[in-house]
Amino acid sequence: MSPVSSPPTTPTQARTLAEHISVEQIGPNVFQSRYKPEKMGNAANIAYGGCALGVAVNAACQTVPSQYLLYSVTGQFLAPVSTERTLTCSVRRLRDTRTFATRQVEITQAQTDKTTRLCMIILADFQKEGERAMLSYSTPPDRTYSPPEACRTPQEIGTDMVKRGVLTEEAFSQYTTLFSLIARFFETRQTPEGVSGQNFNGMAKAHPTGQDALPLTARTSADWLRVRHPMHRRSEEYAGLAFVLDAFLSFLPLAHSGMFLDDAGACASLDFSMRVFAAEWGLENWHLRELKTVAGADGRTYTEARMWDRGGRLVANMTQQCILRPKRELKAVL
Repeated sequence: MSPVSSPPTTPTQARTLAEHISVEQIGPNVFQSRYKPEKMGNAANIAYGGCALGVAVNAACQTVPSQYLLYSVTGQFLAPVSTERTLTCSVRRLRDTRTFATRQVEITQAQTDKTTRLCMIILADFQKEGERAMLSYSTPPDRTYSPPEACRTPQEIGTDMVKRGVLTEEAFSQYTTLFSLIARFFETRQTPEGVSGQNFNGMAKAHPTGQDALPLTARTSADWLRVRHPMHRRSEEYAGLAFVLDAFLSFLPLAHSGMFLDDAGACASLDFSMRVFAAEWGLENWHLRELKTVAGADGRTYTEARMWDRGGRLVANMTQQCILRPKRELKAVL
């Protein structure tokens, strides 16, 4: 199966993921993104949350010695991020010991009225590498998935669905536009066993899947992914990991219910927790990402993405609580 080239870029857009999540220091413990964040899965000029998250993780890494490994990032999405301006990351050093380091990062963005908006806050924890393990283990995926060589790209799946009349040309074009950002930076293969690989992430709403008889919390989607361009630093790997694990979590419950973003009144991430379980890994290699939703109530959902290397070792996960609200009912006017 021949690789699919990444979408073209404009002069103001980063060509690689490493460029997109890069930062430059502009003051003591203060960093600025080199590129403006971009949107994904949103028609408005609201940036994809993974852009800010990747930049924040990268900024935190710049203040920690290279021999310290990131193992936990938690935080809150506090306000929408615009695609019109760069981001500023202010890092506070909360802990520095012989074994651990902790950083708090506030991500802000200048507004048109000359004020500054606090958009996100994260806590990043690091541990010095080389610690001996008393036990080593990791859980496997919930089901067995085809290897990447036997899986198709979203573009190939969409093209086939259009030919078979399962998906409209308009819907396929919309998908390509909405998710062009991740396609620029990552090569992905949807597994045929997952829900999203069968209903095109919910866009083929009436198309049955092999998991329809299962409870919503037992349904899974999975894809293989690897970054298109080399990553040269560990900080870039961590930032890239945060960038990609944020993808699709907010609307996964919709896709697993045969719906898409246009069926919801509000759908956005509220908070996140990313854990890194392995020291040696690289996004240039194929990794399997499995996604499932765990709970939903009171206008919120709780969803998880887990990522394994090809050897079956769990590398990282991300959990999120997200807003998911129905559209407002139009009241009759007498």
